[in-house]
Amino acid sequence: MKKGPVLALVLIMMIGLMACERSDVPDVFSDVTDPGTDDVTDPGTGDVTDPGTDDVTDPGTDDMTDPGTGDVTDPVDTTEDVIDAGIQGVDDVTLSVGDVFDPFDGVVVIDANGHDVTSVLIILGLEHLELDEGRTTRMGEFIIVYIADTDDARYEASRAVVIEASNDSVDTDDPDALLASCQNPILGDWIITWCDEFTGEGDNLNAQGVDLDRWGFQLGTGVQYGLNGWGNNEAQYYREENARVENGRLIIEAKRENYGGMAYTSARLYTKPTFSQTYGRFEAKIRLPIGEGLWPAYWMMPQDDVYGGWAASGEIDIMEARGRLPNQSIGALHFGAAWPNNVHTHEVYHFPTDRNIADFNVYAIEWEEDEIRWYVNDVLIKQSTWWYTQGHDFPAPFDQDFYMLLNLAIGGTFDGGRVPPDSLFDSAVEMEVEYVRVYERQDD
Repeated sequence: MKKGPVLALVLIMMIGLMACERSDVPDVFSDVTDPGTDDVTDPGTGDVTDPGTDDVTDPGTDDMTDPGTGDVTDPVDTTEDVIDAGIQGVDDVTLSVGDVFDPFDGVVVIDANGHDVTSVLIILGLEHLELDEGRTTRMGEFIIVYIADTDDARYEASRAVVIEASNDSVDTDDPDALLASCQNPILGDWIITWCDEFTGEGDNLNAQGVDLDRWGFQLGTGVQYGLNGWGNNEAQYYREENARVENGRLIIEAKRENYGGMAYTSARLYTKPTFSQTYGRFEAKIRLPIGEGLWPAYWMMPQDDVYGGWAASGEIDIMEARGRLPNQSIGALHFGAAWPNNVHTHEVYHFPTDRNIADFNVYAIEWEEDEIRWYVNDVLIKQSTWWYTQGHDFPAPFDQDFYMLLNLAIGGTFDGGRVPPDSLFDSAVEMEVEYVRVYERQDD
């Protein structure tokens, strides 16, 4: 075929098409900005807003931290931690005396719906810790119980609280340093000279845990001292087995049992074999039993009868009580001459309506050369500046070493010879002593 006619034909067709305009065909691109024009923000530029949301920054723009760069914040897991229902945060704890302890701190209660219901939480057993303004005061191991009653269930948990001696109470470089177990070694201007915190620790304990480096026992009925019935027609036989150290306390238990010709047994401890002192503060924290015929006492006698037999050489009763009168305790002083020419003074303390002898109370004296003061829970109950013993100058007889005694007597003349009903011994009849401490003036 010849090329000339073909080329001419193609040229004619192209000219015709270019000249042909259809005025009735709408221009579908008339409102569209050409993707290549300047009015369109290039999808690759920093100002592009991602189609679909005006506020979303397009991945890949400069306003978003590029995954993989050093400035990227890892995606945050917004899933909440799931806490099991129950009481949480009651791990066992070991503290030192004087440490602050808040038993609620860090403890939460979560119910079955995942709600925090800590407000219903109660704690049992805190009274045994005897916190003083939130600080621990006594050594030992204690169990406290947490209870929460919620709408769906009751939750319980227990916690061991171990309280040890304070490391600050002893100067180990001082050969005369206080025993590690002595708490509150300084009390105002008093400094401690002797104590028993009843820790159950020591090198010379008897079978019941009593420290024989601190205490001795007076046994029997007193006949060996020429005082049958201990000089007061008492009805008990004193035995070493009736005193024990348990849970950080000395317990003296009276029992209804026939022994040595007596209808009851009990215990009487004294420090004459180990310790005595002239002047100072003598104190003990004691809980007493309630019941007719019970006669507990914390008292002092002279180490040596310098001025003659009782009561020419004196007697100091820091505390004695009648079990049938639980709202009272008594402080007394005996002096003057040997029996029966002795005399005494005393004062009865009446407890507030919310307390009695069955609570732990601190009984103390502060004995100085010319004055003796008696206290119950730091309340001054008696003050003596006058006493005497025949044939000797003041301050005799209270100018010599005295030792301490703790005992729980039955019957006796102190309360008219009353004895307990047998039913009283259906439960344990116990005198509990948390501590005994002795101080002297720091400038003495």
